[in-house]
Amino acid sequence: MAQTSISGRYHVITGAQGVDKLIVFEDLSASDAYISYKGNATPAWKDFSGRLIQQGAGAEDLYPEDATGYMLYEDGTLLETIYVLDYRRLRADFSAALLTAEADCEQTKLTLTASLPELAYNTPNGQRIVLPREATVHYATLSWNGDQYQDSLVADPIQLSTAPQQTFMLPAVYRNTEFKITTDDFSQGWSTEADSIESEEMQAVAIVMHPVSITTSRDYNGLGIENEPGRPIDEGTLQGSAPLEINFKTNANKPVAEFFRWKIYKGSDLLVERFDEDQRYTFLENGSYQVRCWAYNGTCTSDSSVFDISISESLLRVPNAFTPNGDGFNDEFRVVYRSLAEFHCWIYNRWGKLVYKWDDPAKGWDGTINGRPAAEGAYYYIIRARGTDAEPGAKYHKATLKRPAAIGVYQLSGHINLLR
Repeated sequence: MAQTSISGRYHVITGAQGVDKLIVFEDLSASDAYISYKGNATPAWKDFSGRLIQQGAGAEDLYPEDATGYMLYEDGTLLETIYVLDYRRLRADFSAALLTAEADCEQTKLTLTASLPELAYNTPNGQRIVLPREATVHYATLSWNGDQYQDSLVADPIQLSTAPQQTFMLPAVYRNTEFKITTDDFSQGWSTEADSIESEEMQAVAIVMHPVSITTSRDYNGLGIENEPGRPIDEGTLQGSAPLEINFKTNANKPVAEFFRWKIYKGSDLLVERFDEDQRYTFLENGSYQVRCWAYNGTCTSDSSVFDISISESLLRVPNAFTPNGDGFNDEFRVVYRSLAEFHCWIYNRWGKLVYKWDDPAKGWDGTINGRPAAEGAYYYIIRARGTDAEPGAKYHKATLKRPAAIGVYQLSGHINLLR
């Protein structure tokens, strides 16, 4: 099997049509820039016109010339077609070139004004092929790691042509940055680094947001007794029992994002419009809400982002017994509630004496009176409570068939059995 090997500093361009190898040498004048035949037969080298360059013993090493095609024969059989280029002639001269960057809300326009030599070669049948110059554009933007922005260095491949002015469309950039184009990255590591050109710093205008909601969780007891169904228990909760306090953050790419707007709707009614970067809001009434946010500057506006909030209707249920025996189960007299804005409960003994009262529905009576265990038996409770869905001004009254209780207004009484 005949083989060829290449010496010196070089790069073989892949994908060249019509030839087996397209080789770019760093410097063809270097003594180690040559191609060698590694077979055991008699080699012959011809150029693409068919002119014999060298053959026979001692003709194994070919010292090629720039912009020349070669055909390698072994015992009269064509083995390989090779075209050779000298990179000294192909280097991009950016001394009089100009690179400008123009930002808009959706993308970045990069314009290169320069004169670049052609990267061209010929095939054995006389066809001339011009290849694009492989290059890389380098710049910095911002990326979101789920918690904050961080600088992200980008290196995107591009192709340069010989046109006097070329335009490249890049993704939107979210911070001020310079752009740098390096040509022919394969030359890096040679004695001469890849040619490059840089732009002046571009002022970014594109806005990006990663808005989040952080709900204030409520956990009043460490025993796992949940007497508030639907209460918010983690930061991601967007529904449940009122009052539901949520902190909204835009997480926009400041300082590119300069101004902010928040709107909170209940149905189609606008409840709140604010202009701070972040917002904290407490949802007190049941219903469905939408929270929208925008970030903008003098040029660009972000798409509005929407949070859908659902606040439960009020609920109040009262047990008929509890067992304060310290076993960790049903040790307190607690109501089951949801979305209460007001709550009062009084406990009386069988003789009508007030023995305990409290105003927080999350808490309850532990079955003691002045720190001592209360006697077993029946006690009487009276509860007055208002839900977040109660109409303003709705009065307390005992519900009857002719006069049912108003929505969200609770006036309850009855017996609770203390069992040990």
